[in-house]
Amino acid sequence: MRYFPIFVDLKDRKVVVVGGGEEALRKVRLLFKTEARILVVAPLLHDELSAEPRVEWLATQFSAKQLDGAALVYTAEPAINEVVSAEARARGIPVNVIDVAEISTFLTPSIVDRDPVVIAIGTEGAAPVLGQGIRARLDAELPQALGELAAKANALRSRVSREVPHGNRRRAFWAKFFFGRIRDAVVAGDVAGYAHELTRALKDEAAPSVGRISIVGAGPGDPELLTLKAQRKLLEADVIVYDRNVSQDILELARRDAERFAVSTTQFDISSLLARQAQAGKHVVFLVSGDVDRGSDEVAVLEQHGFAVDTVPGITGETAKPFPFMSRDDIASEMLRAAS
Repeated sequence: MRYFPIFVDLKDRKVVVVGGGEEALRKVRLLFKTEARILVVAPLLHDELSAEPRVEWLATQFSAKQLDGAALVYTAEPAINEVVSAEARARGIPVNVIDVAEISTFLTPSIVDRDPVVIAIGTEGAAPVLGQGIRARLDAELPQALGELAAKANALRSRVSREVPHGNRRRAFWAKFFFGRIRDAVVAGDVAGYAHELTRALKDEAAPSVGRISIVGAGPGDPELLTLKAQRKLLEADVIVYDRNVSQDILELARRDAERFAVSTTQFDISSLLARQAQAGKHVVFLVSGDVDRGSDEVAVLEQHGFAVDTVPGITGETAKPFPFMSRDDIASEMLRAAS
């Protein structure tokens, strides 16, 4: 990854756009979605720009001092693009030279806007049409009410923190909120249904969390050969204890905020580590390379001490076949299953 994706807060900040034609106009239309101060430098302005009260026509000729204090700079004037880029870079200001990645320090992605939910799709300038196609597909699939759902979640956050225990219970609640009947009620505009389903979900998840242990086989190390159930377990886990032989590609599929412990399978205290974490009410996943041995010492010891152990075999040998890409409905079903 050459370009690191990041979202920039432009509220009340200055953005300079050099150029007043069609190319500059397209970027300004995107900027209208933000709360930035939009300043344009150009000999002439497109009619749409001149009619827009948010656009400040700063000057007809470019000078370096116009960039002072800017958060971002766009330029679409071929005769001076290199000069504008150099002056912005000298001031440490991110600059996008429209359609000239070589002298830009950032690129503008294709965007799906469901404010406050924003999805950015980038191809590092290699295939912009592909990015636009992905954007169009996501735009058609995601309901317009998705932003309203996210806003409601934000308003509920402090209440959920008070009423629902941290960890799996809280994640289960949010899975139901975003992918279950609560979401359906918001999308349908059903106010009474939303209130009813919200109350029920809060009540269901208010009970204290019970620790769980899952032993998951990573298979031959190819993340595309990880079973759907194994992927779900990695997304549920509060704690991941993993065999050092498990590939980093597999670990990339796990929850990023899960606590992680790397162990050797020859260590004698793995069972104690798993039990200690589960006793704290956490969902613990022991991720092993290859397949799971249901008769292993770890399973026997844990069951002797009263822990229910869930095992998820890994694909090995000739049974390894690639799994199809998960659809949006598949992902929602998996999230709901994780919440149940």
